[in-house]
Amino acid sequence: MTPEPEARAGQHRRPRSAKPPLALVVPAVLVALLALTPVGYLFFRGGMSLPRLLHELSSPTTGTLIRHTLLLAVGVTLASILLGVSLAVLVVRTDLPAKRFWTVLFALPLGIPAFVTSYTWVAAFYEFAPRSTFIYGLRGAIIVLGLALYPYVYLPAVAALRGLDPAQEEAARSLGARPFLAFFRVTLSQLRTAIAGGSLIIALHMLAEFGALELLRYQTLTTAIVQRVTVLSAPEAARALSVVLAVGSLLFLAADAFLRGRSTPTRMGGGVARSAVPWRLGRTKAVWLGACVLLTIFALGVPLYSMMTGLARLVLAGGAGFDWARLGSAALDTAQYAVATALVASVVAIPVSLLAVRYPGWLATLTERSTWIAHSLPGVVVSLALVYLSVRWLTPFYQTSALLVAGYVILFLPIAVGAQQVGISHASPQFDKVSRSLGIGGLATFFRVTLPLALPGIAAGAVLVLLNVGKELTMTLLLHPTGTRTLATALWATTDGEVLDFSAAAPYAVALVVITAIPAFLLIRQTLQPSRGGGRTR
Repeated sequence: MTPEPEARAGQHRRPRSAKPPLALVVPAVLVALLALTPVGYLFFRGGMSLPRLLHELSSPTTGTLIRHTLLLAVGVTLASILLGVSLAVLVVRTDLPAKRFWTVLFALPLGIPAFVTSYTWVAAFYEFAPRSTFIYGLRGAIIVLGLALYPYVYLPAVAALRGLDPAQEEAARSLGARPFLAFFRVTLSQLRTAIAGGSLIIALHMLAEFGALELLRYQTLTTAIVQRVTVLSAPEAARALSVVLAVGSLLFLAADAFLRGRSTPTRMGGGVARSAVPWRLGRTKAVWLGACVLLTIFALGVPLYSMMTGLARLVLAGGAGFDWARLGSAALDTAQYAVATALVASVVAIPVSLLAVRYPGWLATLTERSTWIAHSLPGVVVSLALVYLSVRWLTPFYQTSALLVAGYVILFLPIAVGAQQVGISHASPQFDKVSRSLGIGGLATFFRVTLPLALPGIAAGAVLVLLNVGKELTMTLLLHPTGTRTLATALWATTDGEVLDFSAAAPYAVALVVITAIPAFLLIRQTLQPSRGGGRTR
């Protein structure tokens, strides 16, 4: 789940790595260059000189857009950290009743796309408080998107808390530290990798988010970029703003590296002999249960209520005017694109993941971090880059499914790389050495030894990619071949930046949630699986 190998936290010092083989370096670098294609489009396509860039950025609205984008990214990320870590501590380290039930329930918002969550919240306010503006703007965006995205922090935090050795925190308490202070200084510091990994995904996602913010009427760099491309026909202005987003992604990557810091020695996995003694909630137990119910209503109840209400209205009206065959076609297209992208992204991510885990160094870091930059760019920028390339040099791929899948792979490649690093870090290089000593070649060793051991992490990455492809909107609007439509684009077709017909949108929203819920459930089940050596949630 986390973009950096959690298993590294259990190692005191990594021995100096050998020189990576050329057979691994070349494909890893080629994948990184593919991921940087949109950035190359921004900087090297003709017409984008430094004076032109400065002129485009001198607009009075640019400063406001940058401020809005930073406030949104920081606000949603902090809200997700607060919710995710608090809920993880609640279900792992306290005597909260029915912890297994709450542990799974808190993770379920992962299966509802942020765009759909925003849509349903707007629908709910339209029904119960049509004149209220509470849900719109920065405040509404932080609340709604925080409720939708906190599982990206919650899931790795739960997994990390379950695997930590309670002896270190108990030692701090035996030295006189109060329970909360001991947890804050000892345990929380060991969650940095889990928190940083989820936070990076959320922050970069906020830089590129469009659909949800358009519905919540909050302008950012991405909404302005889409407007300049699709409405104002000003691609140069859009490219200039995209350069700002690319720089912003580099800043977030630097902040991520700072937050992780040096790894803290821990004992995890099979070395953990027992669970931590749960904290007693005492008389406040009813209060915490009430808070859990309230959060569930906000994160799950509101979206499900709005979708079911809209669907019920459509059914009671006899489904008049709704094209059910079109719904089935959109669902099939969505599933096909998601599966194809998950397979391709998993394959092309392997060289980058192997290089990052087995041969750490400046080259591995540069290659792995390069895959993250495009993830922060709005889909419209990646789409324009691919259209430009396909029109100029790759004409057979123009307006084909292959081009759309390539765009998906570029966007979601770092998610696959991050999950694969966790799996590959569990496949000890010593097994490779034993295999090679028996005369088995490098490629055969990978398929017989490394791949089976790393398969859980690779599968988790594929599931995450599949989940995100099902939710992607902006790129699909621009790159989908003529005659095809996904659930996200069909749902967006019922809006024009404003909600137009909740009943017409409800079937697409429900179908999209069903499709994304399947990989979300698989991911939740794998991530929340109890540790073998301990840390079991009772």
